[in-house]
Amino acid sequence: MSGWTIWIIIAGMAAGTILNRAGLIMLAGRFDLPPAVQAALRYAPAAALAAIVVPEVFVQQGQLDISFNNIKLFAGAAGFAIAMLTRNTILSIAAGMLTLHGLGLLR
Repeated sequence: MSGWTIWIIIAGMAAGTILNRAGLIMLAGRFDLPPAVQAALRYAPAAALAAIVVPEVFVQQGQLDISFNNIKLFAGAAGFAIAMLTRNTILSIAAGMLTLHGLGLLR
């Protein structure tokens, strides 16, 4: 694949993304969403985050791993516990990362 082909693909993907988002932004003020849809959309960020984090924590080398050897599982549990106790994002991330790296050093 030549350099120009790659740049054309990047430009096309950028244009598609911009048009998609701009269309939604421009239409946002023209109609109201039903209350049920608005309530459901409040959970979209949490669902997206869970879709990213859960496979990373529970899957190791393409296999489900819920054993004591999975240090990511302990790090995720520590981060989740701190999040539930404090509702502080930075502390949750710090607890998970410290647990992950601390257990990694003990291996």
